[in-house]
Amino acid sequence: MPAIIPKPVIGLITSATMLRLLVAAALPLGIDESYAAVVSRTLSLSYFDHPPAVFWMAHAAAWLGGESPFSLRWPFVLLFALTSGLLYLLTARLFGARAGFWATLAAQVIPVFSLSSGSWVLPDGPLLCGSVAAALALSHAASVSRTDADGVHTAATHRTTWTPWLLLGLALGLAGLSKYHAALLGLGVAVFVLTDRGSRRSLGTVPPYVAVLIALLCVVPVFVWNAQHEWVSFRFQAGRAAGSGSPVTALLQNLAGQAGYVLPWFWVPLVFVMVRGLRAGPTRRMTWFCCCLGAAPVLVFTLASLGGRAGLPHWPAPGFFLLLPLLGDATARWELRTPQTARRSMTGAVVMFVALLGIVVSHAATGWVANVVPSLHTRDPAFELLEYRSLRDSLTARGLLAPARFIATADWMRAAKIGYALGPARPVLVLNDDARHFRFAFDADTVVARDGLLLLKVPSNVTGDSATVLAAPQRSRFERLEYVGVMPVLRGADTALTLAVFTAWQLRRGWSLPSAVR
Repeated sequence: MPAIIPKPVIGLITSATMLRLLVAAALPLGIDESYAAVVSRTLSLSYFDHPPAVFWMAHAAAWLGGESPFSLRWPFVLLFALTSGLLYLLTARLFGARAGFWATLAAQVIPVFSLSSGSWVLPDGPLLCGSVAAALALSHAASVSRTDADGVHTAATHRTTWTPWLLLGLALGLAGLSKYHAALLGLGVAVFVLTDRGSRRSLGTVPPYVAVLIALLCVVPVFVWNAQHEWVSFRFQAGRAAGSGSPVTALLQNLAGQAGYVLPWFWVPLVFVMVRGLRAGPTRRMTWFCCCLGAAPVLVFTLASLGGRAGLPHWPAPGFFLLLPLLGDATARWELRTPQTARRSMTGAVVMFVALLGIVVSHAATGWVANVVPSLHTRDPAFELLEYRSLRDSLTARGLLAPARFIATADWMRAAKIGYALGPARPVLVLNDDARHFRFAFDADTVVARDGLLLLKVPSNVTGDSATVLAAPQRSRFERLEYVGVMPVLRGADTALTLAVFTAWQLRRGWSLPSAVR
């Protein structure tokens, strides 16, 4: 790596990696991370929400070092360091070393990349690594570079070089094992090969078809698991696009979410270079290459919001990541025109990111921002980072955690947090239509006729009678429910939320969800 990547870029990636390792140790797990940690305790060919890569990585990390936040996150932090190096190599190949530096710097200070994909136990980490590796492999396979802007050497390269195509297949396979977004990456590869004059020659050779075969073989576990479970994962993901809200409102929410996750001062230029590249078309080969690979997730998940559902703001992020080479090129050109302005602006972006990071970490630990913005007391995004250790300590102190008792709750997010806090020895059941992979991670038949604890989120001022009323929908699943009391989940010395605790006597057989959601 030192012989290929310049020392300043290595220093940049190393410094950013050290910072992310500190954040990985400082922040508690989020809901999705806790969920991944809990359901990955049971290995599976694939999982309800996503293909298996993130869960396999979480399982391996827990096996190596336990389930502390740092132990689970460090592989994802190091993986993003590799991803950043590959991004530099791709951008430098297409647009030059300065563009590579600026693209790599942007990746370190855009939160949805540096934090969400680069630090947390989420499928986006391996997806981005597979995506940029696929882009780099394709750039070699199709001879896309500054030195071969017209692809005139492509045909000869295809006749003699198998390696880039084989690596492309493996990289697409890694992406496919990470997230279903990889289908759009594969589509982008196909669009580029079909529309690029030099690349079309490769379709008369064997290596591209071998690459497709390798990619498909890599994702066989995903198809096998889905075939065994009535294609439930595909049906679930396909249904997430439907909505009943206002198309205009959903679109505006979607765009605002994108801008917030990417940060407006990066999001606007990324959208601009994407639109400009799409308008130019295949005539500008390197630009068209990036647009073919990156534009599909941005366009698909933005336009999907016109169906009335805003979707999640990070869904287009893999596309924006593959547009970073264009941003790096634009920044390098800006630097040539006005060096001081460009460098000061990027320095300001770094300072802003570090400041935002400090706010997030300190607020997650103390909740101080809610004292400045009172509305956050009820709608605080940092609630996702709450630790439930106080609940574990309270249950233990009251002698409620008998070894044979399972845990039941009414939603998968609460189950993820509780299951992570209580450790791997205790089964967690979700008594709700939306049970996610909890439906498959724990065999409910093994706890039929056993006693457990039912934990439900309730208002902080709840009485015993009203808590019992709230638990009524779950009563038929057990022989008897006995109200124990309420227990707070603390953030510092403050109560962040309140859980009602019931002893659930003898889980009845046949409590399972309808077969349509199994």
